[in-house]
Amino acid sequence: FFSVLGNFIMGDCPQQEICVVGACFTDLIAYVPRMPLPGETLVGTKFSTGFGGKGANQAVQAARLGAKVMMLSKVGADSFGVDTIKNLAEQGIDATHVTQEPGMSSGVAPINVDVSTGQNSIVIVPGALDAFTPVEVEASRERIKKCGLLMCQLEAPLAVTLAALQIGREEGLMTILNTAPAPQSPLPDKIWSLCDIVCANEVELAGLTGLTVDTDADVEVAAAELLRRGTTKLLVTLGDRGCALFEGQPRCLRAVWQPSVRVTPKDTTGAGDSFLGALAYYLTTGCALERALELATLVAAISVTREGTQTAFPTGDEVLAHHAIGLIDHTSLGMEDTSAGIHALVDAAVTGGPHAAAVCIYPKHIPFVRTLQAQDPAKYPRSLRVATVVNFPSGQSPLEEVVQQTEAAVKDGVDEVDLVIDYKLLKADQSRGHAAAVALVRLVRAVCPPEKVLLKVILETGELQSPELIALACDAALAGGCDFLKTSTGKVPINATLEAAEIMLQKISETRTPRPVGFKPAGGVKNLDQVRQYLHLTAKILLGSERRWAEVDSSRFRFGASSLLAVLRSKEGNSRKRSRTEEPESSY
Repeated sequence: FFSVLGNFIMGDCPQQEICVVGACFTDLIAYVPRMPLPGETLVGTKFSTGFGGKGANQAVQAARLGAKVMMLSKVGADSFGVDTIKNLAEQGIDATHVTQEPGMSSGVAPINVDVSTGQNSIVIVPGALDAFTPVEVEASRERIKKCGLLMCQLEAPLAVTLAALQIGREEGLMTILNTAPAPQSPLPDKIWSLCDIVCANEVELAGLTGLTVDTDADVEVAAAELLRRGTTKLLVTLGDRGCALFEGQPRCLRAVWQPSVRVTPKDTTGAGDSFLGALAYYLTTGCALERALELATLVAAISVTREGTQTAFPTGDEVLAHHAIGLIDHTSLGMEDTSAGIHALVDAAVTGGPHAAAVCIYPKHIPFVRTLQAQDPAKYPRSLRVATVVNFPSGQSPLEEVVQQTEAAVKDGVDEVDLVIDYKLLKADQSRGHAAAVALVRLVRAVCPPEKVLLKVILETGELQSPELIALACDAALAGGCDFLKTSTGKVPINATLEAAEIMLQKISETRTPRPVGFKPAGGVKNLDQVRQYLHLTAKILLGSERRWAEVDSSRFRFGASSLLAVLRSKEGNSRKRSRTEEPESSY
């Protein structure tokens, strides 16, 4: 890609600051039953004001996720300008380079939002932004060069954008240009070589290339034309169809199509800005570009489920909660569990947002869950995996019984088997216990084909206690061919701990296996802070940097928990702060 991002991915430099050069506007939002026709006066349903401008929006989204951000812009010497600078500071953004122009009003953006579809139409009046000059950008060079990524749009005067991109290129920053709003005249040829990534929507792409962009094939043709002009990578946003990344030469064009996340939108205003702010943030955390696109798509999807723009942008905690939900094995392992209780468990796993990775239940309930999925695949998708336990919880059932139980579960259609080793024997006699654990895991592996059934091995680390025994149990499970190491049954006083997790993750990291092995802390993970600690530790050991936690997915990590799902559902949408008024605000 380029050297700065290469350093990020290797995890060998601190997280870089983001510099955003662009517009800070005040939004005037009318919510309407439909878009008015030319010459028509339409009665709206609600009005609110808020903070906006593409530059400010992108800066705020990056900051809400945890980025260090500085903003370069110009506002008027009026109350809108004062409030804008105050809002940026409250969002944790360095606004010392946002200046006020005497005698000019701040920029505004009247917006209509169709409440039936969430779609919007926008007019911008730049005001003081038109007085922003390249000289002022140059005066901020020393501050800009301390950043690692620079992002511009086309709301500021073109000369300002060119000056900022030129400084970014000269100082070795990653540079991103968002070609919005669509330019009314051709952009100078030199702008493309100043950009590492150009981001355009379909309308903008058509305007920039002069080509028709109606189909995916049209998008590829137009993308090849724009890449020919000198930019390194082109990112095309496709609305509810997701986005596409293009790079390379026209004859050997490489395309990566990223689908959207399915949600029910309330207000799509600002979705593109949320996407780009998130993209910038994740790139500076060390994410590879394609993974950053996936995460940015998720962030933007969350934003459109709420009214407003900056207040609708999710925080880092909200995204963490959203991400972690997809890593949960939602568990009920009570001997008294009934079909009604399991039905409620499955409902909770799929209701209220992203679904959990799996439900973990006793073997006797597998057919019931599979019947639910067969009868209503829209509500209970097969992507919700079904896990069960064997040799549970003591780890001391006869081998024949364990194998028979596993075979029956596989026949019933289980996706994952969580197997308890005889940890008591391992404690009593390390040599015999290790050999017995290897043999047990191999026997169960033999009836759990790797391409069909995931095998997770429970060590019961709280009972083993000593680092040496935990490491020995890891060796046995890995030698037997497991897919996951799991800490605990949840049936003993001490379950998952960070100390045990570190030992297990180190073993996974240093042991050669035919397939990548995952990690599952189970029992005792009850809040978002603990979720963060386990994901950061996993990312640090398996990916080289704790800042890459968002790349930890369900193929390498699970939480075993019965109450964590409800906690994360409550965290996913409750940490927003109102900025300006209690009314929802909006932008674009």
